[in-house]
Amino acid sequence: MKTTLLFLSALVLGVNAVLAGSEQIAVQRAKELVNENNVRQGVAPPTQSSSPSGSAATPAPTPASITRLQADLAALKSGSDVSAAQKQKLAQDLIAAAETGSKPSAAAAKNLADGLSSAFAEKPLSPTSRARLVLELDAVLNPSRYPKAKLDGIISDIQAIFQENGAARKDAVAIADNVRTVAGEARR
Repeated sequence: MKTTLLFLSALVLGVNAVLAGSEQIAVQRAKELVNENNVRQGVAPPTQSSSPSGSAATPAPTPASITRLQADLAALKSGSDVSAAQKQKLAQDLIAAAETGSKPSAAAAKNLADGLSSAFAEKPLSPTSRARLVLELDAVLNPSRYPKAKLDGIISDIQAIFQENGAARKDAVAIADNVRTVAGEARR
């Protein structure tokens, strides 16, 4: 009798855990859909916060390293194979873009460069989305330039940029995870 009662209790707890997990997945997917819609509609990224008076703050000048990063991404064309030299240059430019904090490791930058280059080889981002991505990467690599930016919002926005562009969810999540790794190293 006790064994049966114990078995039924364990079964009920297991079913509740499975159902609670699916509920969390549904909530996470809904958040991702909202982020994709924000990207699609041009809502300001998490790195740009509006001032309380309603006027936009003047943007800081774009460093040369960020301009090189944007040019590297623009050079990646759809349907073409990305060379090892292009990936290496992209990784080097990611490291060089970290000017105000710690620099990410070569391995983390390489992983992010590989993910970005494969996504761009599949389908490049529009110039607007590419500029938004580079701004987000700048915020991740140089956290002191964007003191009010929230890392989780930035990473969600990067994932949404790629999902809205048609990338598979698993690929967008992999890029977002690589960005999170780079961010952790840049914020040391």
